[in-house]
Amino acid sequence: MKLKNHLLTILTAVTLLTVVGMSVVSCVEDIDTSNRYTFTGNTVASYLEEHSDVFSSFITILKRGGKFNLMKAYGTYTCFAPMNDAIDRFLFEQDSIYKASLLPGSKRVIWTGVTSPNLEDLSDSMCTVIAQTHIIPATYLTTEMEGDVVPTMNLNDRYLTMSYDTDSLQRSLLFINGAQVVTSDEEVENGVVQVINAVMNPSSETVPTVIEHMKFLSIFSEALEKTGLEEKLQPYKDFSYTDGDKKAPNIYRDQQCPYPPTRYFGFTAFVEPDSVYQAAGIYNMDDLFNQCKKWYPNSSDDDNFKSPNNALYKFVAYHLLDRKLLYTRLVCYKIKCGSYFNSESVYLTRADRYDYFETMQGTMLKVIQPLSNATHGVCDDGVDRSYSQCVFLNYTKDPDLIAAAPGPFNVTCGPRNIPVNIRVMEPTTVSSNKTKYPNFQQEALNGSIHLIDHFLIYDEDVMSGYVLNEIIRIDFSSIAPEYTNNNIRWSDGNNINFASRGDYEFYIPGTYSDRIKYNHEEAYLYYLSPHNSWTNYMGDECMAIGPADVSYRLPHVPPGTYEMRFGYQGMTNRGITQFYFDNEITGIPVDLRLSATGNPRIGWVSDAQTDDNGVINDKQMKNRGFLKGSTQYYAYGHLARHEDSVIRLVLTTKYLDGGDHWFRAKNVNENDDGLDQFMHDYIEFVPVGWLRNENISLDEKRK
Repeated sequence: MKLKNHLLTILTAVTLLTVVGMSVVSCVEDIDTSNRYTFTGNTVASYLEEHSDVFSSFITILKRGGKFNLMKAYGTYTCFAPMNDAIDRFLFEQDSIYKASLLPGSKRVIWTGVTSPNLEDLSDSMCTVIAQTHIIPATYLTTEMEGDVVPTMNLNDRYLTMSYDTDSLQRSLLFINGAQVVTSDEEVENGVVQVINAVMNPSSETVPTVIEHMKFLSIFSEALEKTGLEEKLQPYKDFSYTDGDKKAPNIYRDQQCPYPPTRYFGFTAFVEPDSVYQAAGIYNMDDLFNQCKKWYPNSSDDDNFKSPNNALYKFVAYHLLDRKLLYTRLVCYKIKCGSYFNSESVYLTRADRYDYFETMQGTMLKVIQPLSNATHGVCDDGVDRSYSQCVFLNYTKDPDLIAAAPGPFNVTCGPRNIPVNIRVMEPTTVSSNKTKYPNFQQEALNGSIHLIDHFLIYDEDVMSGYVLNEIIRIDFSSIAPEYTNNNIRWSDGNNINFASRGDYEFYIPGTYSDRIKYNHEEAYLYYLSPHNSWTNYMGDECMAIGPADVSYRLPHVPPGTYEMRFGYQGMTNRGITQFYFDNEITGIPVDLRLSATGNPRIGWVSDAQTDDNGVINDKQMKNRGFLKGSTQYYAYGHLARHEDSVIRLVLTTKYLDGGDHWFRAKNVNENDDGLDQFMHDYIEFVPVGWLRNENISLDEKRK
């Protein structure tokens, strides 16, 4: 059967859900390749022209958007090609949204970029946006598409989400940004064509507008507007950043490495659907504000919703992050960076994956996938799930709390019954529930929207007593939001001209992030993307050289006394570093060139060489101000704890007031030739009360 006839059959079918046996990863072991054709000598452009009766509208968009010649050129591209009826439907829907926003009573005009249902009326600039949305500068067959996002950004610098389903015959279905791939893996000379049944939304709308469009988020949307926080979620790109094409000497001074190519802003909003509010008797702003005053009893400025001290403002601000986090980037789980890094090769399989972020309230949020926890129960959507399958906000493993809860997915604590273990709904599941969540859209121009199943509230006693009463380990790459917003952290290396050493190395200019400060004009700071062969937590590392002297503004933790620790790998090419905390010296300089074994200053002894599994040696090392590495990830094929070059240094014990605090490191090696490396992996905040708790297990303290 010719492909043309096959596509025409699709166009006239009653439903698209039963037409194609697709070559995607699924429970069906035998891949149906009957609909797959390879046209030797064709390019993406000539393939589309050969089937112009099906793709004529998309060809027009590519030509007017200036991308058709690119599809003729040598290269490697994945082109997601929407069929003519998909483009007709898209234009009609987007025009209808725009026209409806012009009617009396509408809060604002919704600019979709489409003001007519006719293709000829589409602007050239909108054609460019649509065309770039559907092209990825790398080749991906559906058999290579795993996880929730296509690993390489499209030409609009946006990730495309992936989701999966099966049809009535249990054949696998793949969706890209909600558009079903109906004919897959049409390989051509310069890439591959994936035929889709809908236009992928190239939305130029920011996070608040996308939230407003989803009518089942109306209460949070109104609260976002009332507090004025919607204005803080508008920035998209720093157009004053002009260093994207620059190069700098790499860490060895033998090659050049790139500056970050862009400086985008990004945001994440965790949002309760209206159904969560209504189940609690909250139907309007008065109801919500009255409840917020109970959740935040120390708030003030009741008459000014835009005040950071207002209860409603505090509630909304705690839902917002200053970085764009796709569902697959909330924690370091099943993340791949090219062929160099796979998170599942670095972590223990059942090790919990977590990260900590400062919210726009100025307080900390914990995100975790508790892979070690097999607890299961029925969620709000009626599905029985294991904890290990879910991503949670403000998770606690306290067994007494979970046992006392009505169910494992309804855990609260404290006198105000503050929800903990709040589940972030998996986007594919949300998208498939079109009755409850019609037209769900996770991605905006400048951020991601995640639905949550319970109220997200910051309560200091709950956070310090239950949620954050643990080792709070924060990777240095997680501190600066710019690393996440600009595809620096976990970069796949596509379309960036890296040095030939075999890693992805970025030079970070001193003005790139307000969370990082250079204290010497000749200092250099680098971010090295993850690598399986390294010894690092989350696979990556940060590095300063030259007269290395850099500072980081640390995320806010709840007020309390903490033991501060610094994680690094000792190697001969490191330096001698003086550490500071809030510009106070924390102790004598530390020689980071020394590994722990055989060094009496550290006193590291392998657990296997002790009679008590290293218990006494742990105490001896701690008395000297050091700890072994974590038991949660691997270094050189064994646990980091068993690698003598992976060390945790105790910096200081200090009371933190919940505000800004700065960590500083300065190389004081007088013999530095400019190549001494200050390698920094992560920092730990450890509550002193947790350390003194004799009920904490040895395994827990070694994590």
